[in-house]
Amino acid sequence: MGQIKILVVDDDVNLVQALVELLAQAGYQAASATSAEEALERCREETYHLVLTDLQLPARNGIALIKQLHETCPDTKTVLITAHGSIRSAVTALKRGAVEYMTKPLKPRRLLALIAALVADAPPYLSNKLLAGNKLEAVSFEGMHARSRAMQDVFERVRLAGQSDTTVLIVGESGTGKELVARAIHQRSSVAAGPFVPVHTGAIPQELIASELFGHEKGAFTGAVEKKPGRFELAEGGTLFLDEISTMDERTQVNLLRVLESFQYTRVGGKKEERANVRVVAASNRDLEAMVQAGELRQDLYYRLAIFTIKIPPLRERTEDIPLLAAELLREFATKYGKPVTTLPAETQRLLQAYPWPGNVRELRNVIEQAVLLARAADLSPLLLPQMLHRAPSRAEVIKIAIGTAMDAVEREVILRTLEANDGNKTATAEVLGISRRSIYNKLALYGLDSGGEPSHA
Repeated sequence: MGQIKILVVDDDVNLVQALVELLAQAGYQAASATSAEEALERCREETYHLVLTDLQLPARNGIALIKQLHETCPDTKTVLITAHGSIRSAVTALKRGAVEYMTKPLKPRRLLALIAALVADAPPYLSNKLLAGNKLEAVSFEGMHARSRAMQDVFERVRLAGQSDTTVLIVGESGTGKELVARAIHQRSSVAAGPFVPVHTGAIPQELIASELFGHEKGAFTGAVEKKPGRFELAEGGTLFLDEISTMDERTQVNLLRVLESFQYTRVGGKKEERANVRVVAASNRDLEAMVQAGELRQDLYYRLAIFTIKIPPLRERTEDIPLLAAELLREFATKYGKPVTTLPAETQRLLQAYPWPGNVRELRNVIEQAVLLARAADLSPLLLPQMLHRAPSRAEVIKIAIGTAMDAVEREVILRTLEANDGNKTATAEVLGISRRSIYNKLALYGLDSGGEPSHA
């Protein structure tokens, strides 16, 4: 599991700073807020495993904060801290959703023991309806954020993969976050304490890839002036991530298959067989089944790799995640570069969601970073986005029609989609299509559609 995140809420700045330092020394990722409003704002940007809140806060007290967090972040545990030792306040807090309460002055050893017990059974991902200011369900999982069903299914498969030591194959377009998913699998596995060693096989010359993976003995080939460990050896007791395995040549495929079957390998130029105590996670942005059919990838290797497969959807197929990801990236880069920008205006979000993102999350990351560098105000203006986003047509402006579709079906779809784009306004729709308002009524009647574009039941 990733690092546990804790939010400390108290208007006593000195106490907050001391608690944050204590938690950081204990290995937790700690943040602070001095009011309930600031705490909720932080929860719109990040999901916390635990919130420690004082009872007495400006404007809104800790009990009110606990109640709202219980409703919007049900997986986040809350602890009430009070200097008054009031049993009535403690009971009220527990009824509102707190899991425990403590009285001041806090004893560090007791506090850390309580926190360790509370976060020991943290769920695989945390529900947060406040995240990115959106009322829809959203989750944060091992540094990844999503509200789409497709990505939450990915998170569930990562959790399942972490419960076994089987080989995992991750497939997805470039930039979708395959290495991030691989790292999440590693963090949730039994070898999480071991190293995570990534290898981009496509970036290694074919004549050197065997040496890079398995190591070589001194004098094994020209330039091998000393013995060198390979990536399998460096990943001993951990996870070896083989990215873009589709680039491997036939000989390397054979060697890799042998390792996966026997868990043994031989260094280039060596004779002794070495034991591979490594969990292998592979990834590709190509259709490996098609490569098998074309004879470009060994079928036996594919079956060995694809024991457990995780497919990451491209960003264009989960546009509901874009504002969420953009908000997280905005926060990251605003902090990194010391910029005052904090919000994404509606028009900026619209442009981000309309663009098809051929480079996926990696491209989105680059766009947000560039925009933050240029920003001078609190709002990330749409004018800061690259011209390619402004030129991209809105999805509402694009209609895909299969070849061979009947003309009446084409006409019906064009009228319906244009009507939807104009919020049901027939006059505006008629003007866009270049026909009379009466024609719109006639066409709607002909196709059995009412003014809202739904089948008429009259």
